[in-house]
Amino acid sequence: MSASKVNVGWIGLGAMGSGMAASLVEQGFPVRAFDVWKPSLEAVVKVGATACATPAEAAKDVQVLGLMVVNAVQVEDVLFGTGEVASVLKPGSSIICFSTVPPSFLVTVQKRLEALGIGLCDSPVSGGSTRAAAGTLTVMTSGTSASIEGALTVLEALTRKPEGNLSVVGTSCGDASNFKLINQVFCAAHIAATSEGMAFGAKMGLNPRMLYNIIRTAAGDSFMFGHRVPWQLRHDGVPKSAMSIIAKDSGIVNDEARLMGFPAPMSAAAEQLFISAMGAGMAREDDGLLIKHYERFGGPKVAETGTEEEEAEKAKELSVTPSGKPEKVLFVGLGAMGKGMALSVQKAGHKVVGVDISEQTAEAYRAAGGETVKDVKEGAAGADVVVLMPNTAAQAESIMFGTENNGICSVMPEGAVIILGSTIAPSSAVNLQKLLDAYGKGQQLVDAPVSGGPSRGDIGDLAIMASGSDAALAKACSVLQAMSTQAGNTVNLHFIPGGVGSGNKVKAVNQLLACIHMATAAEALAFSVKKGMDLDAVMSVILSGAAYSYVAKDRVPRMRMAKAPVFSATDTLVKDLDIVLTEARKLSLPLFLGAAAYQQFVAAQAAGWGREDDSSLSRLWERYGIRIRAAE
Repeated sequence: MSASKVNVGWIGLGAMGSGMAASLVEQGFPVRAFDVWKPSLEAVVKVGATACATPAEAAKDVQVLGLMVVNAVQVEDVLFGTGEVASVLKPGSSIICFSTVPPSFLVTVQKRLEALGIGLCDSPVSGGSTRAAAGTLTVMTSGTSASIEGALTVLEALTRKPEGNLSVVGTSCGDASNFKLINQVFCAAHIAATSEGMAFGAKMGLNPRMLYNIIRTAAGDSFMFGHRVPWQLRHDGVPKSAMSIIAKDSGIVNDEARLMGFPAPMSAAAEQLFISAMGAGMAREDDGLLIKHYERFGGPKVAETGTEEEEAEKAKELSVTPSGKPEKVLFVGLGAMGKGMALSVQKAGHKVVGVDISEQTAEAYRAAGGETVKDVKEGAAGADVVVLMPNTAAQAESIMFGTENNGICSVMPEGAVIILGSTIAPSSAVNLQKLLDAYGKGQQLVDAPVSGGPSRGDIGDLAIMASGSDAALAKACSVLQAMSTQAGNTVNLHFIPGGVGSGNKVKAVNQLLACIHMATAAEALAFSVKKGMDLDAVMSVILSGAAYSYVAKDRVPRMRMAKAPVFSATDTLVKDLDIVLTEARKLSLPLFLGAAAYQQFVAAQAAGWGREDDSSLSRLWERYGIRIRAAE
């Protein structure tokens, strides 16, 4: 069936539907269109569509009918109620339902239409209004082979390569909507998280554009963060994705969860946030502008007011040039992260020695080609740069000063630099520098938390957020470069203005986002299993579209292992989120999603998984009979 002979009816001309209908017209499809909002109808008529006064008129003598209405109530009314479309369509025609609706609803609709000889394609879309107008959407579709075959030319026209993509994900209506539902578990939480994270950073005094640039290189990144934060910084005034739409989609997720008796704490928190924003009058605002809701809690506005050039200048990081190569570098802590980091610095040509309280860990480091010492003070003697990887600020202080000032600072040279790669409270980093100042040897702290996990640490590809005095950063620079840029990714190393503590402010935002993404991924996978979906197929969709996050890519494979290796312990993320929530509490800023995620991690810790990999979070649903892990 050629494009020029397929008569298309179209009902629903909102931000997405109008672009889709116009794209079909521009590709040569005769389109009969209807919408209750006359300006939207007039806009597609201008590009060549035929205006219809009723839904039934739009459905007359068409082979394919596109439905892009708001919800299931409207689908029901258009087809079987006042719209009378089902009684007008000829047997053998196909309806494509592009709307996001409950999967169970479409199962019922399909049966009613099949009795009339009419096919139904369950075809939720993703990609936004810009790609809708370009005919380059991502569409998942399911239905009988005859239904899909009848609608295929239209579906292909709306998903043109290379950006567009059409995936047939099942033979029954409801299958594609199940995929969209899981997709929206991710998307709703991620959209809300962008505003929560950016509001937190702004409240701590970080430059929003600089923060955005850094998170894009770190574990807190996601498709939605990259896509929505630019709206927050410089919105062009053109509506793209209304708050009411994601609120509706989030409601569908939670309705389905309640129907199935499935606990979905992250989805519930996201829905409540969107509902509260709508109650505050933001229903027509773009969903990325949820940040305005957080600004009501006293935070500075994130939206930029200067020119692009002016704002880019404000967002510049510090420019640091290495002041030389240290003669000796000591690494304290050779665990999952420290081992790879130390070997990367050695590979870059530095003289490195390491020390760890675990002889087994030290032996593994030696087996990989590293040199160790048994005593930390022995290693610190003559080391002009020391890298510390403790779990807490208290441990760092103990290593540095010991009891009665007999820690490593007592044997390190005058003017030596300590690089602290751990996540601690920003105020704790400031306090450590004050203690160094009082010690009187001119030694300085570089607050440099890292992100990326052991796999990136092993190849010198970590994202590092470094802050401190200019002199300290210059002295530490070559070591920091060795840990972050050896894989060729020079944007990994960030020098944050504001002095000691600023690096951990950025890291706090990163950890907030990463933990939200991890809790969301565990919830979404469990929901997929509850629905009997194939997890390989689910993750193929998630990682290739708007639901993507770095954490999903990195952690989901471990969530599915029978016994995951420990790359990042659950205890560590409980500690990190505790820091985040404590800092936010000091600022009187609520972190709704962060608090929900924290409860998940604490539950995993309480279950006895604190020393296991943080991907153990996915095991929480096993108490409800839902197993994500492979069989042992």
